[in-house]
Amino acid sequence: MADITQFSIVTYERRPGYWRAAITPLRRPGAVLAGRTVFSLVTPDDFASEPEAKSAAEKLITRL
Repeated sequence: MADITQFSIVTYERRPGYWRAAITPLRRPGAVLAGRTVFSLVTPDDFASEPEAKSAAEKLITRL
């Protein structure tokens, strides 16, 4: 399980009413998670609000 404090979460609106979150490890040039180098992730689904997208990103981080 990854630590949320080791990642930056940036939410963005792809188009009106469709929110996603980009997740970037704070360590550079990339973090090694489960044997893979990760530079960034984006939540796979759209959400109706910014808080929902951020919550989904936090859940995704805890599953890493």
